[in-house]
Amino acid sequence: MIKAQHCWPLLVLLSFCSNADLRPAPSTVAQVGRIGVVKSTHVYRHIGNDTLLLDLRIPSAVSANAPGVVFVHGGGFSQGMRDRGAHTILLDSLATQGIASASISYRLTMKGKGFGCDVPSNEKQDAVEAAAEDLMSALDWLGTAPAALNLPEDWVAMGSSAGAETAMWAGYGEHPDAWLGVVAFSGAITDTLTLPKNPPPFFAVHGRCDDVVPPNRNLHRSCRESDAGGWWLCGGLCWAERIMDAGGQATTREYCQGDHMVCNSAMLDPVLRLDLIRWLTEMGREQNIQQAFQSSEGRFLPGPCPDPCQ
Repeated sequence: MIKAQHCWPLLVLLSFCSNADLRPAPSTVAQVGRIGVVKSTHVYRHIGNDTLLLDLRIPSAVSANAPGVVFVHGGGFSQGMRDRGAHTILLDSLATQGIASASISYRLTMKGKGFGCDVPSNEKQDAVEAAAEDLMSALDWLGTAPAALNLPEDWVAMGSSAGAETAMWAGYGEHPDAWLGVVAFSGAITDTLTLPKNPPPFFAVHGRCDDVVPPNRNLHRSCRESDAGGWWLCGGLCWAERIMDAGGQATTREYCQGDHMVCNSAMLDPVLRLDLIRWLTEMGREQNIQQAFQSSEGRFLPGPCPDPCQ
C-alpha cells in the first residue's frame, strides 16, 4: 500500500480567454524513459493582477489513442504550484506512454481566507467556479495554440483535491461538451448540481475515510450543516454512481482506509497509474462502471471496499 502524503504542499494552478500570449516560451527537450519530451511554459491568460501559466509536456511520439490531460493542482484554492508536487511525477509517467499534458496555474481566490467551516459555502462555490473559468481559458488557449506545438485535439480535465473540484465543475457544471473525460483525485461537486445530459466519462480516485472532501454525499470537512461553510457535496464515488445510474460511463478506484492524503499518494501508486493510462487510451470503449478497491497487497479488486473506516 502506498503511504499517503498531505495534498497541500504538493500542488499546481488554471483559467478563460483574455489577451493570452500565444508565443511559445523557450522549450527544453527531456528524456523521460525511452521517449523524448518537449517541455515548455506559456502564458495563457492575463486577468487583473494575475498572469496565468501552463507547462506543456509533449512526447516526441504522441499516442494516437489518447487525449491530452489538463491538470489542476490542489491547495484549498489558496496555495499550490503547477510545477511542484506528486502530479509532476504522474504527468512525466503519462508522457512515457505518449500522453501529452498541460499543468496550469489559476487564480487562488481564497488566499488568506482559508476554506474551512467558517467560510460561507457560497464563497467556496465561487472559488470553484472562478478556477473552472480559468481552466476553460486554458483549454481555449490549447485549441488556438500554434500548430508547431503538435498538441492533441481532445483533452481530459484532471485534478487533485481543489483541482479535482475544479475539473469536475468544468466538466459537468459548465462545459460537459468541451471535455473527452474528467479525472478526479479526491474531488467532489456541489450536491445541488443536476447531472448533465451525456456526461463525459469519469474516473474517480478517493480514500474511503476522507473527512475533508467526502467520497460519498456528505458535508465538506465534516462541518455542521448550521455552519457558514456547511457545504453539501457529492464526492467522487457519489458522482460516479449518479453517472452510472444515468447510463453513463464511470470508473472508480477506492482506497479503503485512505484519507484525504490519497489526493497525492494515489498519483504515486504505479498500479493506479497503469489503470489510469489504460482508461485514457481506451476512452469510449467501457460501457459499465469499473468499480474496484485496493487490497492489502496493493492490487485493485472488483467491487466497493468490504470494510468500514477504522
